[in-house]
Formats: sequence, structure tokens, C-alpha cells
Amino acid sequence: MIDSESSAPDLIAGFVQAAETARQVEDAYRKEAAARIATLAGARATAFRRLNLVRSAATAISEAAEPEKAVARARFVIAQTLGWEEPGPRQALVLDRLSPFLEALSASLTPGAAAADDNAADTGAAAALRRFEDWYRAETGSEFYALFERYMPETPRVDF
Repeated sequence: MIDSESSAPDLIAGFVQAAETARQVEDAYRKEAAARIATLAGARATAFRRLNLVRSAATAISEAAEPEKAVARARFVIAQTLGWEEPGPRQALVLDRLSPFLEALSASLTPGAAAADDNAADTGAAAALRRFEDWYRAETGSEFYALFERYMPETPRVDF
């Protein structure tokens, strides 16, 4: 009987170690999964912010009464979207650097523009937007689309 009693603490110690190892593996996986989910959520947010930027710029350009003022209208709409009612020098620089994209987008919205340029993928609006995003990242160390984040404080519920 003494042998079985002495093996019980060893058996329990083995199960304790197995349980601790399983917990550590699970914790590591949860951290990896959380990091992956955060990465995917960031990519999704950037993709939708990019889509909204392009959509609002295209709408502004398309609705411009005078084609020569279409890019200025798109700049105005983007500035308003970012909350830049009176852009300062830094905001004006960002809008200036965004203008080649807006001009390429305006040109692409012109009837027959896509057929006229065989290198549209390399020189078109998408490439101009990528160049702008690269410039902004190099200039500021952050993504341009982070400017579109809006902190919304939690509003207390009040029952009357």
C-alpha cells in the first residue's frame, strides 16, 4: 500500500504540470489570435477608409459644376471630412500632396480616359494614391487613414 500512496503525489504533480503546460499553450494561442484579429481589423478599417475617401472624392469630382474646379471641390470635401475647416500649413501640404491622386481620379472619370492610357494601373489614380500613402507614412511615421479615426465617447443612457 505504501508504494501506491507515494505514487499518488507524483501522479498529481504530473497532472499539475500538464494542466499548467496546457494553460500556457492556450494563453500563447489567445495572444497570437488577438494580435492576428487586431491586424485584420486594422487592414479592414484602412480598406474601408480608403474606399470612403475615393468614393467621396469621385462623387465630389463628378458633381462639380465646372470640370476645372473638380479637384478643388474634392480637396474641400476631403478637408471637411477630416474636420479641417481652415487648413493650416501642415494640412495644406497634405492636401497638396493628395492633389495628384485627385487629378488622376478626375482624369479617370472623364469619358474614354481608361481606353486612352494603356498603363492605367501604373500611372493612374490607384498608383497616385499609393505614392501619396507612401509619402505620408514616410513623412509622419503613421498611416494617412488614421486621420479618419474619430473617438466617440460613451454616452450615458438616461431614462426619463
